[in-house]
Amino acid sequence: MDKLIVGILVVCFTTFFGRFLSKKYRQRKAFFLQWSLFNERFLGEVSYYRRPIKEFYEKYVYQGEFNDFLQSFLENLSNAEGKDVYEGLSFLEKDDIATVKDYFQMLGKGDSGTQKAYFTSVKSTLSTRLSVAETDAKKYGDLYLKLGFLCGLALLIVIV
Repeated sequence: MDKLIVGILVVCFTTFFGRFLSKKYRQRKAFFLQWSLFNERFLGEVSYYRRPIKEFYEKYVYQGEFNDFLQSFLENLSNAEGKDVYEGLSFLEKDDIATVKDYFQMLGKGDSGTQKAYFTSVKSTLSTRLSVAETDAKKYGDLYLKLGFLCGLALLIVIV
């Protein structure tokens, strides 16, 4: 009976560990989804309302790591310290972080025509990265979860 309880705990632990390993892919997918939504809203903002970036941010609700990043980015705009707001994006790849840096360095700079042209051109890149992130999340997220569960079952068989 003790072996069975230990085996079930091992299955739970390995499944949790598999979920932990897949977190990176879920975070990346959610980040690109929120970023794509932000870009669409910002294009509308540049075209019609032209409010300051902080008013625009307060108008909409964002979720997850993108919201945290956006808050720290906006705080960094008002502070003269210039802390690195990109260090919390460890779930992104290097080329993704370079794209994020380019995008947010252009945010709020220049006239509305230039911004509209730039953010429209970024739209296709964002949709491509979002589709890749969704595919990776579906592939690898489920894979790590299933591998964790199956490893736990294998250990359960060995234990019992």
